[in-house]
Amino acid sequence: MPQFSRRAILAATDTLPQRTHSGIDRFLLDHGLENSVGGNSKESRANELARYLINNPDAANEYGENVTDAIVTELVRHAMNSCTNYANEFNYEQFQRSYTALHRALERDGFTVEDAELRRMLPEALGLPQADDEVHTLLDRYGFVISRGHLDQGISAHVRGDWAAANAQFRAFIESLLDEIARHFGCPAGMATSNQRRVWLAQKAPPFFLQELNEWDGQGHGFIEAFFRRLHPQGAHPGLSDDEDSTFRYHLVLLVSRQLLRRV
Repeated sequence: MPQFSRRAILAATDTLPQRTHSGIDRFLLDHGLENSVGGNSKESRANELARYLINNPDAANEYGENVTDAIVTELVRHAMNSCTNYANEFNYEQFQRSYTALHRALERDGFTVEDAELRRMLPEALGLPQADDEVHTLLDRYGFVISRGHLDQGISAHVRGDWAAANAQFRAFIESLLDEIARHFGCPAGMATSNQRRVWLAQKAPPFFLQELNEWDGQGHGFIEAFFRRLHPQGAHPGLSDDEDSTFRYHLVLLVSRQLLRRV
């Protein structure tokens, strides 16, 4: 499986039309895709390449590398080179401005380009793109429509760089997810607040939150309780944030929700 998500694939292939038609021809030849990617305009060829990569996630090139990883990595390097001056100095701020969608997609996948190198911010074992896919699959499987809506709105806000809106939706996603999990397990209808439903999850037999893992202690010191406080350190309003903090919250939300959904 590739280490890059669908959003990163789309953002990376969106840079392809910056090349000439002959440059795109050579790019496809280099990757053995001259017979797999069609289209007449440069934009349609970029779309066809993205469609091929999304539909063939396990395809390998002649060196045994994952094709998606090889292509996205090369496109990212080409974008970084366009932000490097004649003194070979990489301008990170220029990259952020010129390739905003690509920069944010890479961050969501756990990568950074700050030192003119594509590097992981988080261990590969976390599998962020796979976690994203799995969370969406499980949300659909259990019919958690409201939760999925909050998650997708949070991701869309993150793409736009609207950090406050993204943070608010990530918090709402987790709150809604636990509400829907409680209802899935038969939580009594009389419990009117989300906190009451979370307490019910912690106290039902068997408990959904695992005390042996310090997930809930009823005193506000358990992991899930502290997790809520980290998502909203300023109460009901998300307040000011930045790219790094909002991305960190997204990563936390994705990894925690995957574990909770697997437990369901």
